[in-house]
This record gives sequence, C-alpha cells and structure tokens, in this order.
Amino acid sequence: MKKKSYILLAAALAAVMMFAGCNDKKQEDSGNTENADADDDGGASDDVLDFKVSDYVKLGEYKGLEVTYPSVLEVTDEDVEEQIQYELEDNTEYKEVKDRGAQEGDNVNMDFKGTIDGEEFEGGTASDYELELGAGEFLEEFESNLMGKKAGETVTFKLTFPEDYDDTLGGKEAEFTVTLNSISEAVVPEYNEDFVKSVSEFKTKKDYEASVKEQLEQDAKDSSEMEAQENALKAAIENATVDGYPQKLYDFFYDDTVTGYKNYAEFMGMEYEEFLESYMSEEEINSMVDEQVNEYLVVRAILEKEGKEISDSEYQELAEKMAKENDYETLEEYEEDYGEIYVKTQIARERAVELLYDAAKLKEIPYEEYYANDELEWEDEGEESEGSDDLELDLGDEEESDGLELDLGDEEESDGLEVVQ
Repeated sequence: MKKKSYILLAAALAAVMMFAGCNDKKQEDSGNTENADADDDGGASDDVLDFKVSDYVKLGEYKGLEVTYPSVLEVTDEDVEEQIQYELEDNTEYKEVKDRGAQEGDNVNMDFKGTIDGEEFEGGTASDYELELGAGEFLEEFESNLMGKKAGETVTFKLTFPEDYDDTLGGKEAEFTVTLNSISEAVVPEYNEDFVKSVSEFKTKKDYEASVKEQLEQDAKDSSEMEAQENALKAAIENATVDGYPQKLYDFFYDDTVTGYKNYAEFMGMEYEEFLESYMSEEEINSMVDEQVNEYLVVRAILEKEGKEISDSEYQELAEKMAKENDYETLEEYEEDYGEIYVKTQIARERAVELLYDAAKLKEIPYEEYYANDELEWEDEGEESEGSDDLELDLGDEEESDGLELDLGDEEESDGLEVVQ
C-alpha cells in the first residue's frame, strides 16, 4: 500500500503523544489570559475547562463545507503478505545460545565503553544494552567486531566515525571495549496452520489470509473516512477567528505535549534535549500547542452553538465507551492514566467532528492524486536525511533489514502464503 511508512510513522507519533501527563508548567503572557495553577498532586487544575468560549472565538462557516478525501485504497496480495510477515516477526522468540559465537540476526546483551583520545564521550558508554546484529542500528564496523565472539568475551577495537555522522563525532577515531554478556538467536515461527491457530480463530491459512485482507480493507475504509472527518474540522477552524486563550487551557496542552515527547524520547533511548536537537525545536512545539488550543476552542464553540455540549451524564457513558475502546476495563483506570480533562477534550472533539462530517459536502479524490504532494514532500525529506544518523547515541547507520520473504503463489493451487526463510 502506498504511503504506508508515512502513515505508520505519523500513527506512532500520535500514539506516543497519548501517553502524556501534566508536569513542567509553562507560563505564557497574553493579552487575554489567566494565571495557571495546578493541584497539589501535580495534576491539571479542575477548572482548566471552566471558561466562556465566546471570549476567544468567533465562528465562521462550519456546516455544509466542501470537504475532499482520498478514495479507499485497494488492498493487494502484497499488503496481506506484509501484514503476515509482521505477525511472524511479532511472534519471534529468542533462545540464549552458549556454544557458538555471535552472528547476524542474533540479539546480544553487552556493556561497552567508547573513548576518543582516552576520554569517554557522550553516548559512547552503556551497560546491558540490547542490540540486534545486522539490523543497522549501530555502525557496520562496530557490529563486525562482535561477529564470532562468544558470551563472556571482551573485545577492544578502533573505528572511525563517518565524516557525515554528526558535527561532534564525524571523522574522529574512537576506541571501544565491548563485553558480550549474552547471545540469543531469533526463532521465527514457521508460517503454517499451527501458527494460524495460535494467533487467530482460524484453522487454515486460506481462511486466515482472507481475514487479514478483510481487516486491511476495513482499515483502508476507516482511514479514508477519518481523513474526511479531519478535513471537515480543519475547514471549520480555518473559517473561525480565535483571539487569545485561557492560560490554564494553554498550560494543559503544553504540559500534555511536552510530557508526551519526553516519553517518546525515553522510549527512543534519548534525552529530551537531544530529541529537540534531532527532531524538532521548542518553537515547533509551541506552534503545535497553539494549534491544539485553537482546535479545542473552536470545538467548544461549535458544540455550544449547536446545543451539543457534553453533559455530566453523557460524559460518564461516553467516557466508559472510550475507555473500553482503548482496552481499559474501567473508566477509573483510563482516567488515572490520561486524566479526566484529556478524556473530556477528546469526547468533545469526537462529537464536533461527527457533526461537521455529517453536514459536509464530501468530494472524493483518487488516492494517488490526493496524496501526491505528501509523497513528494516525504521523498524530499528522505533524500535530505540520507546518509545521516537519526540517533547519534546509538552509533547507527540506517539500513533496511531483509526480514522474511513471502511468496503468495497461485491461489488455485495453494491454500495460503508460502514462507521462504
């Protein structure tokens, strides 16, 4: 499917942003703001959403707007293969080995220390670090020195960072001492009917593949509809005039955004400051927060004008539904992780989006045509970053791993996909 990497990355970032809290308050002066406070437990103040929205928003046209959206993308046999490959890799197990040296595809646990001119450098030392050999996470020269070494062995070697590695380490020679604590080999499950039974309710590969295709088709339909919904909201925001904001509301979204990115940085094994240097600036974060604040203000204004505000009784019902959709057993657990204010803003957003979508004049655009500009922008960004390393501290070169090769074969002669390992 086209644009898959772009969509997956965006989805990943969006998912990470959901794991946000309310810390590190930031005060912003504005001609139309209020002082921000926080509860003693560090959570957002209960009155964050207590404001008169008409003080900040003047709505423009928001109903009956022409909204474009992409046609539903056809799901191909290749897409089914890729999804099944993902399932196989997701169910890969690792078995510790002690009778041979490390080889490509193994996971090694290691301690390493790097020095330049006898001095340790930032990001060059780690303990109990897990690395998949051959995945392209570290420089090839680094990994090649580990090949053939057994658990418990220590190796010392020198390497020179590529000139374009980064401004600090590029072109410099470093010496590394690495101790392999353990070696584990990947055991990829065989794609057969036993595997199908273990991950699904189906007994044959043919039925399983049909189910995978059906789910991918539904996902494609949902993606197309979601794009239309988001465009309807975007159009309403563009037609509205927003003047100022409640300070507590701004602080809530700022804290939520920063905490989400801090969690993302931690997930990537980076310090937050390093994340800002590598991926985005403080100005970009502020711009993102402005967009979130403006969006919520317009959402509130629309619901108020339409008489569709969320009542307390409705909140309980809708919040419990949202919690279940996010795999939570109780609303209390969901609110504990995300906070009541976050849940309320999301419920309001969903209701406004549904209202705008139902009233919009929808215009379908062929998928390839709709995403043509995005594809070009994505390719341009990829060319600009080619040859550079996303994570400096991981000593990594970005290379694609081959993974498994799947052969679809003749549907009339085979009841499913053939896995070639």
